Amino acid sequence: MLTKSTLNTLSTILGLIAGGSSLLGGAGVIDRSAASTIGGIATAMLGYLVQQPASGK
Repeated sequence: MLTKSTLNTLSTILGLIAGGSSLLGGAGVIDRSAASTIGGIATAMLGYLVQQPASGK
């Protein structure tokens, strides 16, 4: 079981990855297909992560 602090940190990182890939893909910095894949994976992991119970620490 992860601590609340760890869950918050991981959620922030995954959110930044998902948003950053979308932004970079839309700007043409990276391939849109790659950006969609990266964003989709990060979003799926984030969805799983937020369902995990946190320990009280």
